[in-house]
Amino acid sequence: MLDPRTYRAALVPVLLALIVVAFSLEDRPGPLRTTLAADAFDGPRAARLLERLVREHPDRRPGSAGDAALAASVARELGAALPGVTVRRSVRRAATVDGDRDLVLVSAQQPGSTARAQLVVVAARDAVEPGSAAQLSGTAALIELARVIADTRPSRSVTFASVSGGTGGQAGMRELARRLDRPVDAVLELGDLAGPTAERPLVVGLSDGVGAAPVRLQRTLALALRQETGIETSFPFARAQLARFAWPFSVSGQGVANAAGLPAVRLSASGEPPPAADAPVSAARLAGFGRATLRALTALENGPRAGVAPQRDLSIARKVLPAWAVRLLAIALLLPAVVAVIDGAARLRRRREPVLRGVLWVLVLAAPFALAALFARALGLLGWVVATAPPALPGQAELDGRGWAAIGCVLVVLALGFLLLRPWLARRAGVAGPPDAPGRTLAPALVVAAGGVAACVLNPYAALALALPANLWLLLAARELRLRRLPALLLVALSLVPAGLVIVSDAAQLAIAVADVPWFGLLMLAGGQPGPLALLGWCAMAGAALGALLVALRPPGQERADAPITVRGPSSYAGPGSLGGTDSALRR
Repeated sequence: MLDPRTYRAALVPVLLALIVVAFSLEDRPGPLRTTLAADAFDGPRAARLLERLVREHPDRRPGSAGDAALAASVARELGAALPGVTVRRSVRRAATVDGDRDLVLVSAQQPGSTARAQLVVVAARDAVEPGSAAQLSGTAALIELARVIADTRPSRSVTFASVSGGTGGQAGMRELARRLDRPVDAVLELGDLAGPTAERPLVVGLSDGVGAAPVRLQRTLALALRQETGIETSFPFARAQLARFAWPFSVSGQGVANAAGLPAVRLSASGEPPPAADAPVSAARLAGFGRATLRALTALENGPRAGVAPQRDLSIARKVLPAWAVRLLAIALLLPAVVAVIDGAARLRRRREPVLRGVLWVLVLAAPFALAALFARALGLLGWVVATAPPALPGQAELDGRGWAAIGCVLVVLALGFLLLRPWLARRAGVAGPPDAPGRTLAPALVVAAGGVAACVLNPYAALALALPANLWLLLAARELRLRRLPALLLVALSLVPAGLVIVSDAAQLAIAVADVPWFGLLMLAGGQPGPLALLGWCAMAGAALGALLVALRPPGQERADAPITVRGPSSYAGPGSLGGTDSALRR
């Protein structure tokens, strides 16, 4: 059914694409530098302010009375730090880990001497656990930075903002991004600046969509951190970036800002996830991280624009691979599978095999996954599960009895979908029965190849994850190989390795335990992330994977016999005169 010569011919562009990709690597943009000292940041004063704020406002759940009281205190402190500047307060109702709440946004802008693009410093003040001093250290540093900037009279306007909702949903950051006057040159989100440093990147530039903050902006903050504290924060490895770009989301505030087109980075001793509620704080570390932020602000104020966001380029070692090169590589890797699938479908059509029914068979297999995802979203809309987008982390939305019941209900709906919905849809579509038809053996590869082509347009990094199954599942349809059950199952397992690596890498970056991955997945679905189009696409890919598994499990030798050849072609041609009617044949 599949012609290996066609597949081999389509491999030639892969070699050409690899050569182009190798020569497309560019040097990473250098960081912005400043020779001005950052000693003006008063670390002991910021530490005393942090201690007082934690003592006066221990309970700061988003939208609570304690959160509102802390917002009033921050407004007073900003007013004292920025004399003559109007401190604005706005209230907006939004989704949080505790349901819909009124969140207070506090902001103040120190005017600059020029009309250049402004800089923004923002910190989230809420926490789900009482105390959480490390999580509030960014707010204390924010107020101290406002005092320093007011004394230096910057050339650019600098906006200072205190937001809520950072424990899930990032509603405060989203409201700030909506209200900010453009253009904005950079947004610096201050997370935990006083807790223990984690073994992960402390400068985070990921977007809540595909891409990240400009590399120059990330390197500027990383250089300032090294110069002031001696901490050499690592740049995300290429494999980590691939995983986050293929499954695009971020749980911290800079992700929302980047998705809104604002170049934003997060500086936090705990990295992207928040610190533990009982994490000890260090006044010396708060002073060092505060000086690093001030140094980065000074460099950004006096330097050129850091870049636009989000950028989809991939950082590899000390080089940058442009997004167009990634798309070219994804297209080249998918091309052999696409060509072979088209050729195989054409051969099936000539044999009068129903190709479309095979595709319907895969979509029927995907229907239970879509039903379970819709049910999870309904649980979020009904308030049974925390529904925020970006989702809350498992540590912020505790897995209690209601959570276990929600997971159980989703599994029951998934099982009912396979037991009741799938057979009914299969009968309606006329695709009931075992996967023994040639059209069905080709259908998983056809669907995933089509999904890969669509992903090349929308998200080339996701297309890279689909390239391996699109090529390997062709072997399941090649009846010439007659794969036995065990090799076929191993082939299906190998094709799912990229998806597994994406899940494992993302969980490791967010410090999510393996046992909490299902709960986090439910939180994402309940909050409406990913979007409807991406969700339907991934459900179709899940149906294709299940279809490939069923094809691999079919008994050996169950394939239908080839239809008798009624039209002579290249594969059955027996030489001149075999069709009859030629002069040489008539003379015999």
